[in-house]
Amino acid sequence: MTQIEQQIIDILITAIKGGNLIRFEYNGQISIVEPYLIGELFSKFQNHMEEGKFALRAWFVSGNSNRPIDKKQGDRWRIYELNKMIEIEILTETNKIVRPFYNPDDKDFKRINFRVNVK
Repeated sequence: MTQIEQQIIDILITAIKGGNLIRFEYNGQISIVEPYLIGELFSKFQNHMEEGKFALRAWFVSGNSNRPIDKKQGDRWRIYELNKMIEIEILTETNKIVRPFYNPDDKDFKRINFRVNVK
């Protein structure tokens, strides 16, 4: 884990603990999301993703998206690699509900560093 990734993780943990949405730039596009889970992805050979990449599992709220939105329940779930996220800002807007299909033991991640706990 790089120092920058650790700084991003610290920001994301603060947002998750507070239930805050975050805004950031990713691949040249602005996204606003509800952060749920931070961890290390499985290797691309097991899951089409590279080993050792730290990522965020989040619920897409607004911004630009190349994937369908609201075509079916749960299609707003996204994975964002931390090393591609820039200009991260914690927003004052909060979310206190757990979105459908959230899995705190997300199988796309080989290790989970921090997550929203389901009560």
